Parts: sequence; structure tokens; C-alpha cells
Amino acid sequence: MAIESMHINRKKIIKVLLFTLMVVGLFMLGANQYRMKWWPFEDGFESLSIDEILPDQNAKIGSVFGTENLRVYNLPIDDEFPSGPFEILGNKRFLFISKCGEAYFTALDDNDIERTQSPQRLSKSDDDDDDAKPLVYCQGSSGVKDSLRVNNSLYVSYIVWDDMQNGARLAVSEFTLDIVNSRLVYKRDIFTSNPAIKEPFLGMQAGGKLALGESDEIVYLAIGDFGKPQGVQDTSTSLGKLMKINTKSGTVSLYASGLRSPSGGLYFDHEAGDLWETEHGPRGGDEINLIREGSNYGWPLVSYGTMYERDGNGDYYGNSYNGHEGYEKPIFTFVPSIGVGSIARYPKSGRNAYWENSFFVAGMATTTLYHMKKEGHRLVYAEPVLSGYRIRVVKIDADGRFYLKTDHNQLLMSE
Repeated sequence: MAIESMHINRKKIIKVLLFTLMVVGLFMLGANQYRMKWWPFEDGFESLSIDEILPDQNAKIGSVFGTENLRVYNLPIDDEFPSGPFEILGNKRFLFISKCGEAYFTALDDNDIERTQSPQRLSKSDDDDDDAKPLVYCQGSSGVKDSLRVNNSLYVSYIVWDDMQNGARLAVSEFTLDIVNSRLVYKRDIFTSNPAIKEPFLGMQAGGKLALGESDEIVYLAIGDFGKPQGVQDTSTSLGKLMKINTKSGTVSLYASGLRSPSGGLYFDHEAGDLWETEHGPRGGDEINLIREGSNYGWPLVSYGTMYERDGNGDYYGNSYNGHEGYEKPIFTFVPSIGVGSIARYPKSGRNAYWENSFFVAGMATTTLYHMKKEGHRLVYAEPVLSGYRIRVVKIDADGRFYLKTDHNQLLMSE
């Protein structure tokens, strides 16, 4: 019995030693990852403040078809959720626009992104009059929705408050982009949605995504339902519509309808001539749509999600949920939702030939970037390739370099 007891105790001792070694190993791994200076290899904890224990400022897009190393930059901007858009200006310069309409011109040096000018508030006035009425209605999830650079013009979509009608509208204005002097100069309004939406409304469902079309004169604008589904199938309203704007002639035409919340992304594929749109479903049923002129995408009558919005009589608007019969079907649906966001295609001229004919799509709710392979007019799968970042904007340049802006004031950029 004594021998058996000694044998059992020896097993316990071995287990304790193995557990201790595992804990020490994990500690060493964490110390290395978070750059902690710890004895006996460095100077010790006594000289290290908690602010110096920083996560690694690198990230990686990891796919079975290839990888892309990213550098994570903290942005010198003051923004709120949901954060605003940004533009690549060239020569390592960027323009960030906050949700509440402050423009930040910045430049990248070896280690940081720094402001080149004090923030400029978007305004129709030439001066920075602090007492002037703000151009952007920035309450709750309202605010700036998107921006689009076309040569020396910058188009900005945003929520504006109509004092006469006591309601909110989605507006698009054109600004002259003065990169040399880091300034935006108001030029004109090119679109205002109809009707003005009374409170309460959902600014997060206003849409406002912009895309440059088949020429520099064509701009597409996706408008959401503002949380008012009853107006989407009404052709006299702008709600749930996709508009085609000719910026030269000033004409605005209805291009497609039946949208719910195109708050994620609108992307025109200049290589294929296709217009892609992402939108949030009601509960599940996030969609990626290939937009065809004259098509109706069915909201609020059909959805692959679960309906929870009712009309004035307490009835659901549609009776064909978990289906899309009679209307244009999405190319890809996420059930459950991922909080589908920005979408961009990897170019044929990119550095990774395996990603040709692929899209990259942000999942904001899942804090994940997805790689999606395109076959014909189908997207055949969603491969998670980067996690841990709530990505608001996805841009990929002609060389295949990634620029990913997060809701936490970060820019992830290809090294």
C-alpha cells in the first residue's frame, strides 16, 4: 500500500509541475506579445508603467489564398460611433471626416499619422464661425454617412435638419478639395431626400453610401428607410431607394428600390461594370446585392431575416419572411447577421494573384474581415481573414494595398 501511495503522489507532483510549466510558458508568451520588460532578460517591472504595456501595432490578413501584413496606426482625430469616412489623397496624405462633420487633413511619417492642419468644420460659410448653424445634424446615430473623392471635388453625404418641416433629411453636398492648403470649400448641394422624417427615426438606417459610377459625372447614392418601412415601396418618397446622380447636368433618377439599411457599403466595380450594395437585415438576413437598374429588392415585403417592425395596425409589413419570392434576390445572405459593412474588390493589378476576382467585406458586429470569392455573378463563400477590429471602411488601391478604418479611430494599412 505504501508503494502504491508513493506512486500516486509521484503522479500528482508531475501534474503540478506540468501545470506550473504551462502557466510560466503562457506568461512568457504574453510578455513577449505585449512587449513587457521582465526579469531576468530586461530591466524589470519596476521601471515599467501600465501605459507602456501596449498591444502589438501589427496585424495580418490571413487567408488560405495568401496573407497581407498590416500596420495599425492610431488616428489623431476626435470621432464618435458610428465613425465617419476617409479619403486617400496620395503622397501619404489622408482626409478623415468625423461623424459630426470635422475634416482632418493628415500625413503619414515613418511611425505616426499626424494632422497637417487644425480640424475644419464642414460649413456652407467660407469662415469658421463657431456661432453658425452646423451643417451636419449630429444626434444619436445621425451625422456624416460617407464621402467620395472625384478629382478635385469631394462629395459628402450627411443628415441635415429641416427646420421648416421639423424633420431630418439625407443630403449630399459637393466641396472643392484644396489639398495644398488642407481645406474644403463648400460648392453646392446636389441632393436632398424626401420627405423630411419626424422624430423618432433611426439615423443608423439612413444609408447615405456613395459610389463613383461608369464616368466621373455619375454618382450613385443608396438611401435607407430611416426606420420607416411604410415609405419604401412608395415611389413618391426617397426612402429605400438607390439614386443615380449626374453631377454635370444635375439630374437625379431612380435606379433601384426596396432597400432597408444600406449603411454598410456601396461599390462600383469598374473592371466588370457592376454595382454592389450591402445592407443590414431586420434580425438576420444581412444582404450583399448586385444592383440592377429598375430592380426592386423587396423591403419591407420580403427578407431572409426575421421581421420585428409592425405597421400602425400592429401587423407585420410582409408575409414572406425567410424568402424573397417575387423580388430581386440577394447574391449572398448572412444568417445570423454579421453587421455587414464596407465592400471592395481586390484588383487584377494587385500583388496577390490568388485574390483576383475576390471581394473583401467587413463584418462590424463580428469584428471580422471576410474574403469572398466571386464566380460569375455569385459570391461562393465567406472566409474570415482578420478578426478583432470593428472595420467601418474598406479601401483597396490599384496595387492591392489595404486601408481599413475602424470605429476605434485606427487605420490598418498594408506594410
